[in-house]
Amino acid sequence: MLSLTEDALRQLAPPALAALLRASPTGDTARMLWPVAAALPEMHLPLATAFLDAFGSEEPVDALAWLDAQTGVHGSSSPLSAWLGASLAELAGDDFYARSLWEAVTDADGYGLPGEALLALARVQLRLGDPSGALVSLRDALRLGEAEWGFWSRSDRFYQKLAPKLSAPERPLKLALLSSATTTFYAAALRMAAVRDGYDPTVYEPPFGAWRQDILDPGSALYAFEPDIVILATHWRDAHLPAFAALEDGASLGPLAPPPVLDELKNFWSLLGERLGCPVLQHSFDLPADDSGGALSANDPTGRIRRLRELNESLRREAPSGVTVVDVEALAAGSDAWSDARQWLMHKQHPAMAALPRLADADLALIRAATGLARKVLVLDLDNTLWGGVIGEDGLEGIRVGPPHADGEAFVMLQHYARELKERGVLLAVCSKNNAADARLPFERHESMVLKLDDFAAFVANWEDKPANLIRLSEQLGVGLDSFVFVDDNPVERALVRRELPEVAVPELGHDPARFVETLARGRWFEALTLSGEDRERHAAYQANAARRELEAAVPDLEAFLRQLQMEIAHGPITERNLDRVAQLVSKTNQFNLTTRRHPPEALRQFAADPAGWTQAFRLKDRYGDNGLVGVVIAVPAGESAWEIDTFLMSCRVIGRGLRRYMLATLLNAARERNITRVTGLYAPTPKNAMVAAMYPDAGFTPEPTDGGAQRFVFDPTTQELPVVPEGMFEVLGS
Repeated sequence: MLSLTEDALRQLAPPALAALLRASPTGDTARMLWPVAAALPEMHLPLATAFLDAFGSEEPVDALAWLDAQTGVHGSSSPLSAWLGASLAELAGDDFYARSLWEAVTDADGYGLPGEALLALARVQLRLGDPSGALVSLRDALRLGEAEWGFWSRSDRFYQKLAPKLSAPERPLKLALLSSATTTFYAAALRMAAVRDGYDPTVYEPPFGAWRQDILDPGSALYAFEPDIVILATHWRDAHLPAFAALEDGASLGPLAPPPVLDELKNFWSLLGERLGCPVLQHSFDLPADDSGGALSANDPTGRIRRLRELNESLRREAPSGVTVVDVEALAAGSDAWSDARQWLMHKQHPAMAALPRLADADLALIRAATGLARKVLVLDLDNTLWGGVIGEDGLEGIRVGPPHADGEAFVMLQHYARELKERGVLLAVCSKNNAADARLPFERHESMVLKLDDFAAFVANWEDKPANLIRLSEQLGVGLDSFVFVDDNPVERALVRRELPEVAVPELGHDPARFVETLARGRWFEALTLSGEDRERHAAYQANAARRELEAAVPDLEAFLRQLQMEIAHGPITERNLDRVAQLVSKTNQFNLTTRRHPPEALRQFAADPAGWTQAFRLKDRYGDNGLVGVVIAVPAGESAWEIDTFLMSCRVIGRGLRRYMLATLLNAARERNITRVTGLYAPTPKNAMVAAMYPDAGFTPEPTDGGAQRFVFDPTTQELPVVPEGMFEVLGS
């Protein structure tokens, strides 16, 4: 090495420089290589680690002083010197200095390693007594870093130190992970995906090999844990299928009976529904990577792969409400590293550790849907996002959209993807820095455009900053910013929105438009558990809201506006006919929701079947369209002649139309008819439902003292005056 000139060293790639340092890990070697390494334009983590190891024989304070002097000599800080400086400050025990250096590194996007830099910052913040700041940095690290098992594993080890020092969790999530395979590593991946998505998770794992016993035993630790979600992580070995099913002598080849595991799982679903009443995520069966039957296994009716695929279809057909099948077969097919025979033989680990972040992403997307955190609005930039080029400069003929350009076809792919999202209930909006007329021109006149102006629920094009325009879109749509996914090709705009509006999801889109759909799909932002008629009509409903706003602006007062809407209302108990939509509202509604309790379908059935309680689902339509089922009230018995309002919620699409008063009056009238003398209303404050904080006091409910948690208000419908709905405000139809 000593015979190499500096010019020769400069020809070496970072891995080669790291190898030289590892071969001679001394401070002298590090100093000799430093001028070459410091000139590298990009950060290389293995090289930084090699430098730290080389300085390991010296006092970190001395190494840091030398490095600071080198920075002064060269006049600027390179990515490697900034990273090394922050690391050495940590090793020297100067955490205040280390924090400032890591903050500078993270401000520079971690020099291409944002996750690693943010995790390092979180580590320092925790040592400095700032666990809340450390949690914010950890979540950002998981959002911006690579979804790679090694990084997630290190992040989980840090979280285990951080969690005990956090205050009461804002969004607790209790997951039960049940599998015949080892669950330790997947539990860590689930925790990190949950932390990234804003939860404060706890994961229950039964002893290895005891997951079936846990479900069957009503006194098991599983039921004492009372999970919010149960994950049944089955895999192909659990089906116990031979390579080819044997046929009895003389038997004709016909449809084969499903393997016994199907009935076993159906029994487990029933027990979990009865005893826990929480959502269940059932993993479908993946396929063996090296099946001895080859192609014949997939084609012959007795083949293992064909039977596994049929078993997966049986799972989907047989799964009751409250059980969602996770398409693990498709996940495995899309992964290059799903199975690892050595990991199975040594640890009974399946799938391979490298596949765990991808699997956790799939589970967490459905958990977000089950707990009301799925995204609802896709906000799109225009120039170089929906078409190639800049419409204001290149004109209609100069932008690239559709053939013959390859990237033009890529932009069309994104437009098709967005329109398909719209067709299942995701709202589309535009947020663009452009002249408004220029921004609309391609939608109106370019023949290759798939999306048209009427595909968007809101359209903002001006020269204001994008965070301000996103806030404007949120107000216009009546949907929280935490329901937004913002897609923009410009990294500066993405960084600005992330900094100013951290609740908005901002995919790191990259530069290749052919990868835009892949990147957006990988985030799984818009997963849903069901698809209702209201979902399919959501875009039309928001367009109708725009017409309602025009009417509201034209009439003299609110009551006149409401009367001119010509509203019709229908309501009745929760039934099998409306159960899926009620369950969807219960799981998704956040703003106008007094308790935000998330009840799965089985629990809703039990409420509806209880003769001592009362349930009601409300539908609303007006002159501009049918809003569908938009309100749910559930009152449960709470002692003699007493009810407690477990659930009172309403879709944000119909806020401000007087429906709240009608729903409450209907509830209290029903209570009076049944001689209920005490109705207790609960209000559990969340970051999203402040708009309903005064609903019960405004209606004449009296507050009661509590020991914390939900606020309580009481009303006696037999003696107090009931809320009055203005006569003629609604035409009441049959249920």
